[in-house]
Amino acid sequence: MELREESERLRPVCPRCGYVHYFAPQVAAVAIVTRDADEKLLLVQRGENPGKGLWGLPGGFVEMGETVHDALTREILEETGYEIEIGELVGVWSFFNDAKKIAGVAIVYETRVARGELQVASDSTNAEWVTCERALDFPLAFETHREALDIWNKRNSG
Repeated sequence: MELREESERLRPVCPRCGYVHYFAPQVAAVAIVTRDADEKLLLVQRGENPGKGLWGLPGGFVEMGETVHDALTREILEETGYEIEIGELVGVWSFFNDAKKIAGVAIVYETRVARGELQVASDSTNAEWVTCERALDFPLAFETHREALDIWNKRNSG
């Protein structure tokens, strides 16, 4: 592969066959997880970069062959041990992760715990049930999560 200008951008191109590799954005499915017991939501502490040690909403990337809902259900189960019911769409954000050099789209849904027990796993090191106001005071790894929480909080407090 060599870098060539294709469609007004430098892209990897195979000099033999002419194949052009287009970098497509990754899609992240993210959840504001709530429960029936109270008005709290679940934050997870990240165990990996970007944002290792910081807090955020649980979620992860959509894999080939999955719908956004499938990925969200899988990621929440992997990270928290909870099976969820997916509710309303909170919003869609574009992001660029400079450290990993990836662009993506974060799709954030409101969800509710259907069953299960909290089991911190996958790429998280801790989890905490907090009020939305308290969540906004945490050192959050991603600004998209802060914006989603702001929108969700305004929607549910009025």
